[in-house]
Amino acid sequence: MRIKLIFLCLIMALFFTSTLSAQNTGQWSAALGSAYSMPVGSLSEWFKPAPNYIVSVGQQYDEKWFIGGVFEFSQFDEENLSGYPAGKLALSLEHYGLLIDARYTITKTSFLKPYLKFSGGLYSWKGVRGEVQADSTVTPFVPEINERKQEETNWGFRVGAGTEIILNNFLVLDVSAYYRFVLGDLFPTMQPLIELEGVSGFQSLNLAAGVRFYF
Repeated sequence: MRIKLIFLCLIMALFFTSTLSAQNTGQWSAALGSAYSMPVGSLSEWFKPAPNYIVSVGQQYDEKWFIGGVFEFSQFDEENLSGYPAGKLALSLEHYGLLIDARYTITKTSFLKPYLKFSGGLYSWKGVRGEVQADSTVTPFVPEINERKQEETNWGFRVGAGTEIILNNFLVLDVSAYYRFVLGDLFPTMQPLIELEGVSGFQSLNLAAGVRFYF
């Protein structure tokens, strides 16, 4: 009985605190989250979906705008090849992004705060295409192909929408969906039977969820 009473009190406290005016102008926040990143365009011919990891800090600039900074890490390392090179060619693409993040609040209730989001900044990325062993058992003959690495720092941006689910005056669940584009090129491998087309621009659709703390 005592446990049930304590549990009921906690639920009532959560209900009443969630009706408070959270995320006031000038309030700061920090967030941790992850995303399910799905390659689109030519990148989807190289890689399967992979997780992202996100850390952000920002401030409620006014009633509508939230401005912050985002650090994002993503790594695609499961190839999505078909035909002869499937299972024979190791591929990976990882990038670290440091972005300015702007959110525009559409409306706000006691429990929800839907928004549009716009982010832009620099991504440092590294792409690796593994070596291919020579294979004389097939026609045409596949020669040995050396490993190739590419590393650059380029601009990128994200655009999407989401909502904060207000749990109490200091804690929210943050869910969003966004399109991401990173400038960069992965060079093709056009030897017979391999025929891996190049990628120009890294595009992905991302479904993200995380926890945001206001202070």
